[in-house]
Amino acid sequence: MITLKKLDTLKSDTRMRKVVRILESMGRGELFEGEYLKGLLERIIQTDEQRVTQETRERSARLLDVSSCDDRRFQDLAYALASDMGANFGDWDFYDENEVLDRSVRTEFPISLLLDKIRSPFNVGSMFRTAESFGVSNIYLTKPGAAPDHPRTLRSAAGATSVVPYTSGESEEILQLVKDRPVFALEVGGEDIRSFDFPSNGVMVVGSEELGVSPEMLSLARSSAGIVSIGLYGAKGSLNVSTACAIALHEWVSRLRA
Repeated sequence: MITLKKLDTLKSDTRMRKVVRILESMGRGELFEGEYLKGLLERIIQTDEQRVTQETRERSARLLDVSSCDDRRFQDLAYALASDMGANFGDWDFYDENEVLDRSVRTEFPISLLLDKIRSPFNVGSMFRTAESFGVSNIYLTKPGAAPDHPRTLRSAAGATSVVPYTSGESEEILQLVKDRPVFALEVGGEDIRSFDFPSNGVMVVGSEELGVSPEMLSLARSSAGIVSIGLYGAKGSLNVSTACAIALHEWVSRLRA
């Protein structure tokens, strides 16, 4: 927990964003002493950060006499302050003192994700976020495809591109990096995900939205760990690629943990 003295060394906008995270942590059960709470509230009330509205300052003032941090009004205050500052309000995100996702809280597994010519920045960002959540150690991206630093990728990744290491390159370059590891592809026509033998470490290939996994990556997967498929029961013949990726990663990590 950052001290009030340390908090005062931060720039006013960074200080208020940090206060948002501290208030959020109360909703996860972290406990704070009355004087510390009062100090946080006073800093909101007295801040020279002009984006903090009078309504938020008044909301803080009404909490000065509250000694219990489990009062739900603190969460209302966190949301109000986050809105003032234009911050993303992530109830269960963990941030370090530099306001980036905290790598130290991650559980990482010896698994990698290979995004094979994924064209949509939204899908790339979404899969970065999913990969971060399921402890993927690194991501490979084959070109052409949406860049990890594309504005829409960054928006849907919600900070995950700064946490999960990634390597971008032409297919031939990426093939050389993964060819000595167990590689399997997420694609139609493979073994059902419920019976698939997931490797204890390895690389999962996810193909482009229109064409699926490229022939060279499919060939590698067939000669290595195989093809895995998700059973579908509706009129649609496929899932969104980021949704399918999330299902497969959840299943893979669940097996590893078991």
